[in-house]
Amino acid sequence: MKPYADLPASVEYNGETYPVDYSYGVFFAVADLLQDDRLMQAQQLRLALDMFVGPEAPADPELIRAIYDQVKDDRPKPDGPKYMDIEQDWPYICAGFMQAYGIDLYADKTMHILQFRALLEGLPDNTKLSEIIGIRAAEIPAANKYNSKEIARLTRLKAVYALRGTGKDFQTGLAGLFDLLEARAKQ
Repeated sequence: MKPYADLPASVEYNGETYPVDYSYGVFFAVADLLQDDRLMQAQQLRLALDMFVGPEAPADPELIRAIYDQVKDDRPKPDGPKYMDIEQDWPYICAGFMQAYGIDLYADKTMHILQFRALLEGLPDNTKLSEIIGIRAAEIPAANKYNSKEIARLTRLKAVYALRGTGKDFQTGLAGLFDLLEARAKQ
């Protein structure tokens, strides 16, 4: 995205312009919706489009693809383990936003998804989330006669803050959502 460009607020699709709700709350709700096995794919599509655009949106998965294409991150994804999970780390994300920016994510879920991503990625090192990510990423040093307490402390902290589920970070989760949308569109 160009530094002078406005955040997207609509999408052009098949010659029509549709206003889109690009709030992070809607993106996370759609992600959950698309994982809900109780709904048929047609229901998931309709509900997702209702959340993003409204009932006037055509029931076409390519419209959702067009919406996501405006906000996807094309940077290469790093290989290796993941150290953050949006759901598991949500309290720490909220605390970090409050600490660093004075933004209460619990009270306002309308922030644009691109702004949310930029602020999340820019959280300073002095937040609890950054501390937890550092613990998860830290390698346990080789034991010697001087560091047994440090090894025990780090091992305990890694167990306390271990990722329980898939270990999806924000980018991986969003990329997975794109993959899911593409698979749904082909069916």
